[in-house]
Amino acid sequence: MPNALNVAIHAEYETLLGDKLDALFVQPLGMTVADDGKFREKLAESHLRMQVLKGALAKRVLEARGYANTSAFFEGPAAVIVAEPGKTVDSAAIAASKVVSAWRKAKSAELPVIKGGVLEGMVLSPAEAKGLDKMPGKREVQARIVAQIMGPGARLNGQIRAAGGRIAGAIKTHVTNLEKQAAPQA
Repeated sequence: MPNALNVAIHAEYETLLGDKLDALFVQPLGMTVADDGKFREKLAESHLRMQVLKGALAKRVLEARGYANTSAFFEGPAAVIVAEPGKTVDSAAIAASKVVSAWRKAKSAELPVIKGGVLEGMVLSPAEAKGLDKMPGKREVQARIVAQIMGPGARLNGQIRAAGGRIAGAIKTHVTNLEKQAAPQA
């Protein structure tokens, strides 16, 4: 018979790790309590939260959702960084990686250690997850694509308007010259 506490934790992980998991897995072991609190505040500024996980249960939930190769995330203590409930985050894994990178740079520390991540349904190795801090978010990429699509059209529109303006100017000059020629000479 399953332990009632484990059943409750498993149910919480089902909700936390959701259907469309977008998360960064870290090992915060070694951070002071004060640093942990400040780090969580930095995460909250980006609408993220960190939760320490019970490895075996979290691994079971991830495997049930089809995420293979997540065993390395749970070697030793592990925590997951996800979007806060009810908050919209462009990409929690990318945002979390940026917060972790900025935190580590500001503190000149190696903690928290990035253990991996899940982005757009793909399990990321620690090296891949560390590189997320250099990636633009989904909205930024979409904005770039829209700008690239609209750029040529805007240039074409400008060229057509400029040519039309030159033609209109030439016609106006020609009409003015014809009016001067047609006006009676005094």
